[in-house]
This record gives sequence, structure tokens and C-alpha cells, in this order.
Amino acid sequence: MKQIKIMLLLLMAFAACKEVFETPPQSLVEVAVAYSDGKQTGSPAISVQGVDRDSIWIYQLQTKQFRLPLTKYDSSSFVVLFDSIPDTLTIYHDTKLSYESMESGFFTEHFITGIKHSWNRIDSLMVVDSTVNQFWHENIRLYIANLPADTE
Repeated sequence: MKQIKIMLLLLMAFAACKEVFETPPQSLVEVAVAYSDGKQTGSPAISVQGVDRDSIWIYQLQTKQFRLPLTKYDSSSFVVLFDSIPDTLTIYHDTKLSYESMESGFFTEHFITGIKHSWNRIDSLMVVDSTVNQFWHENIRLYIANLPADTE
């Protein structure tokens, strides 16, 4: 009987000491890509690397939408390659730290205040929703020019 009580006590102590941790939600900006003439179909091969960062976020992914992390500073810059043609994309944003829960802690929300880009392949853009939070949805739509006929 004494062994059963000790075993129950140990089980309760183990269950009480179990660490409860949930990964905090991520706030990623979602970017959709469309062709500016509206006629071309298919998805461009997209690669994305952060400026002043040595990591490649996306490498030669055939897609029409992708997600990018924003920095804690007031701007985030990326080099985006559409079918190996580079463009730069700088997103200006305000940042706010928000409390999620005791298990997951804080997460960052961003509010897009402006965007600058180069004009190699990006023809125009539209901010669909300026709030970047843990609920991923389209924030930016990039309209890209078609490739010249001899490079397709």
C-alpha cells in the first residue's frame, strides 16, 4: 500500500512539473503575385532573400503567393527574384508587441505604413490590408510585368 501511495505522489509531482509551452504565433506579411496584363497564367519562379541577412527565405518556388517575416525595426527590405530577375522590396511598418497567453507569451504585430520597390519586374503594387498579425491573410498584391518573348 505504501508503494502505491509513493507511486501516486511521484506521478502527481511529475504531472505538476510538466512544462507547458506553446510556440507564440508568428506575424508574417503575405504577398500575392499577379501579372499586370491579367492575361498570362502560371506562376513565376520566386526567390526571396532579406537585405542585410544571410538567409534565403524562399528559393525558386513556383507560386503566386508567399509569406515573409518583418523585422522589429521600422522597415524590412528584401531582394525578390521573379524568374531570376531581381527587384527590391522595402516595407515600412510600425511594430507593436501584443500579449497572447501565459503559455506562448508575446507576439509582434505590424502595421504597413508604406512600400518602396524597384521597377525591373514589379509593375505596380497594392496594399490589400495594412495589418500584419497572427491571422495570415493577403496583405500586399504585387503586379509583375510579363517576361519578354525571347526569355520565356
